[in-house]
Amino acid sequence: MNISHDNLEALAVLISKKVMEEVQVAGTKPRWLTLEEAADYARASIKKMRTWIEEGYIYGFRRTGKYVVDRESIDKWYNSEKIDVGRN
Repeated sequence: MNISHDNLEALAVLISKKVMEEVQVAGTKPRWLTLEEAADYARASIKKMRTWIEEGYIYGFRRTGKYVVDRESIDKWYNSEKIDVGRN
């Protein structure tokens, strides 16, 4: 099969657009979450989220009486944990 350079370029553009559509559909949470959204994202209780914020494990602060939580700090903290599964 012989495909021209122009056809390859057009195919690459179509694939790129499709990938971007899929990424947008799958979506990611915005960086700044409400306390409720953060609890859902972290699969933890709202009370536990407040504790983690107060103890400095994740970054969050009160804005107009409500917490705002940094999703990236949740990711960073979760990814920093090393678990010893007892394998030697």
